[in-house]
Amino acid sequence: MKYQSKKVAGVWIDHQHAFIIGNEDFKSQGDYGVIKKINSKHHADHSSSEDAHHHKVEQEIKHMYLSVSELIQTVDAIYLTGPGNAQEEFRNFLLKDRKFHDKEIALGTSDHPTDNQRVAEVRKHFAG
Repeated sequence: MKYQSKKVAGVWIDHQHAFIIGNEDFKSQGDYGVIKKINSKHHADHSSSEDAHHHKVEQEIKHMYLSVSELIQTVDAIYLTGPGNAQEEFRNFLLKDRKFHDKEIALGTSDHPTDNQRVAEVRKHFAG
């Protein structure tokens, strides 16, 4: 098994939420579940310009990406999935950090599954 002795984590991510999936010690074997859910703090800001609002949203997404990266920095292999291009943006964010240069980062896509479907997708990636 390719991941048997590695620490692994899955991340389902879009621009509003990130779900970190694995088990408490990030071992490839054992029971998987949603370890942590992180939300981006999108606030309606009607008093500012469109450019200012866009900049604020970008900063909030970057803050969410940073929070997630801190939680998964000790793993060897990461499976990123989600709708649209958020997982690709997050992969690029991770690759700017030296701590992630030697890690295996795989991409998948999924719409808006239930928590159980997210867990099953990550488990299948690391088991197969």
